[in-house]
Amino acid sequence: MVLKLPLEPSKEIIADQHRRGMMAIATSAGKAPASSGLFTRQSSGLVRELGIPAATGIALASVAVVNTFVNFYSGLFNFGNVDMILPLLLGAAIWFVAMFSYKYLLQAIPRAGGEYVYMSRVISPAVGTMVGIATAVGFSYTLSANANFAATYVPFALTSLGSAFNSSALINAATSITNTTTCLTVTCSPGLVMCAVGMLVIVAIGSIFSLRRIAQVIFVLVIFQVVAFLVLGFLLATHSHQDFINALGSYSGKATAYNDVINLARKNGMPLGVDLGASLLVIPFMVLNYNGVLYSYYVGGELKKPGSTYIWASVISLALLIVVWVGVWLLMRNTIGLDFMQAQAQAGGLSDYGAITSLQANAGGLGYGLVLASDPVSKILIGLAVPAAELAVDLAFVACVTRVIFALAFDRMLPIGLAKVSERNSAPTNAVILAIVLGIGFTILSSVLNIANISANLALFFGLVLLAGSISAAALPYRRPELIKNPATGDVDRVGGIPTATIWGGVSTLLALFTVGVIIAQPNVFGAFSIASVGSLVVIFFSGPIIYTIVRRRRMQTSSIDIGLAMRELPPE
Repeated sequence: MVLKLPLEPSKEIIADQHRRGMMAIATSAGKAPASSGLFTRQSSGLVRELGIPAATGIALASVAVVNTFVNFYSGLFNFGNVDMILPLLLGAAIWFVAMFSYKYLLQAIPRAGGEYVYMSRVISPAVGTMVGIATAVGFSYTLSANANFAATYVPFALTSLGSAFNSSALINAATSITNTTTCLTVTCSPGLVMCAVGMLVIVAIGSIFSLRRIAQVIFVLVIFQVVAFLVLGFLLATHSHQDFINALGSYSGKATAYNDVINLARKNGMPLGVDLGASLLVIPFMVLNYNGVLYSYYVGGELKKPGSTYIWASVISLALLIVVWVGVWLLMRNTIGLDFMQAQAQAGGLSDYGAITSLQANAGGLGYGLVLASDPVSKILIGLAVPAAELAVDLAFVACVTRVIFALAFDRMLPIGLAKVSERNSAPTNAVILAIVLGIGFTILSSVLNIANISANLALFFGLVLLAGSISAAALPYRRPELIKNPATGDVDRVGGIPTATIWGGVSTLLALFTVGVIIAQPNVFGAFSIASVGSLVVIFFSGPIIYTIVRRRRMQTSSIDIGLAMRELPPE
């Protein structure tokens, strides 16, 4: 449902404003001109057309189902003596709690924009703008990071396709595309940069269609990933541990390759085995592994039935990820062996590893599947799984970041042109263009300059975003109780006298604080703190209140509109 209220307030609205003692829409002439008025009395232009399948596709795409193999590798590389079963289950539990926190927020404020809208309407417009600007910048950088990540797997994809089609040209291309040269101040790979930029161009072309069409494409890409997962699971389930040892020996041209990798890790003092304490430290890492599983709330203004659609999409996504990820991990433990996976992850960067095998260490489970696969179809699915995942995740992230940009512009925190919605596809076209341009800009910038220090704390950023949403949910019954009152009781739902939304939001806040705390305490894993990285976070976050203060003062001077009062008093949708 889309509101289509006139910009000029009706008599009933004026009477209601007088009753509340608010003059948010009063101007010297008695009404605000359409070019300067706040966009809370007009239709947003977004259309509620997304059902459960589309919302589920956006949620799963935001996670990137097959990326868990990379995260498994990173977890084994950064933490010694770990097993992923407990972190996977507890990480999912944290998002399960957060899911109900966001349910109350979405029911209260069924709009696009995510944490920006929730924080600005529940906590403070200034704080909300801070989170909104940070989210827009952080998500735009994530588009670039995902594209660069996909580019690094192009060689693996070419190798898989070359093996499937017995093409030496594709295998040689996998090597040549990684050739490096000096780009201004850093060593870069022009071939991989072109792949990353090319992917963002494809995303840009795909994003010109309606979100419903984009969601359908995303859903197909997610199905492709799930099929690749099932194929991998079948390969692991139908091969024994000895089969993998033999297959790796054949793939590497060295019968002792399996044991040589383990011995290499032991020779260099790398820890193998399982330690419960170390496994608990991986929980925040697995929380980030699930990051995006609830992101259908970012397009809350386009969900047919926001509350129920969001819950079903989130439950389906979480359940599928738990079954698939935990199931494949157990199969890998049985067929591959935990010691080998730990040894490969930790010793994979050593020069001696390359002398043992050519199997790409960070490919993880996909690499194991390639070793075991004997038919071309399996090799094609495994090889294209990561590119398909990153294409889907960037399409989903464009949908999310453009809705944040749209919401900021809708409230006049950004130029109003960014809130313009195309009548043809019901999408904020200008916001899409801005997001893609920023993504391509970050991609090119990272290829010629060393900006790793600036973006080092991206994990902390996502942890803080989760914290912001959780705090909003906890405060909702106290700050805006009228938005979630139960019509039958005339009060918010309570358990033991405590608002239910506060319980879920409070528990989610504690879990988010735990996640943020471990991220801060493990800078060698999640990103070292430097003047550049901390400074970039400070600039990004505190630019929000500055922008809000400037815009609020300007609106008061030109139109006598108090944006802060309008955000608190006008309808949430």
